[in-house]
Amino acid sequence: MTDYADTIMPEPLMEYWVGLAPGAFSVAHLTRKMDLQQLYIDMCERLVQKGTLEHYNDLRGWYVPRRTDLVELDYVNTDAHEVDLWLPFEISDIVEIHEGNVIIISGAPNSGKTALFLNIIKENRHKGWDIHYFSSEMGAAELQKRLKKFPDIAISQWGFKAYRRSENFHDVIKKGPNSLNLIDFMEVHDEFYKIGKAIKKVHDALDGAIAIIGLQKNPGNDQGLGGYRTMEVTRLAVALDYGKIKITKAKNFRNPEKNPNGKMKDFKLVAGCQIIANDGWYMEKL
Repeated sequence: MTDYADTIMPEPLMEYWVGLAPGAFSVAHLTRKMDLQQLYIDMCERLVQKGTLEHYNDLRGWYVPRRTDLVELDYVNTDAHEVDLWLPFEISDIVEIHEGNVIIISGAPNSGKTALFLNIIKENRHKGWDIHYFSSEMGAAELQKRLKKFPDIAISQWGFKAYRRSENFHDVIKKGPNSLNLIDFMEVHDEFYKIGKAIKKVHDALDGAIAIIGLQKNPGNDQGLGGYRTMEVTRLAVALDYGKIKITKAKNFRNPEKNPNGKMKDFKLVAGCQIIANDGWYMEKL
């Protein structure tokens, strides 16, 4: 930001500047002089009335540009098709996944989230995906140890990129079709309602890529920390408890007469990597 400490920016230049602003800003970004800050507030208030700016979070002196640009959806000529993505528990046979989709895997501690992520990597590595795995907990040595538990694949054969990351995933995910991003996991320690915004930022950054996001949840709950906020832009969500998986949200299920929402399946996790699922899905008895 440029600090116009001694002069006030002309109003036409101000309007041009806010049109380029990437997000919310404060008049303190423009000057530190209190008398000039009030002049900028007056100018910004006129731009609010004009429709160029909006107030930001009811904070005095904070504004955000109005975004009126639209991306038109060509629903006539689009090449609409699902992506070839393997998902465990034969979920791929139940639900369609499309470009730009977000998938949520919420799990209680030690319920098998990482095992699911690694199995997804293993089964999709020959399907043309550019796979990127973001771990908030493991370093290289621990990840190698987990990968070596798989008996039928050498460590050199995995062929994916792995990174240590715990926040701001929207800044680093790999964009575009054929990019598969696995976030294990998205941490939240307080103000859990904000997790929905973090997921939305990932969704908006995908540009055709797929994101599978792991969340912590309390045992017995259907949603991860953050509740229904975690489900807003999600096309598929599952909840893991110890030896049990539940489909908590499925938007594009294949058979319109067989709604999988709420269906559950029991499974065993062997040696921290092998998923052995029982046959058949069932509804929880109330």
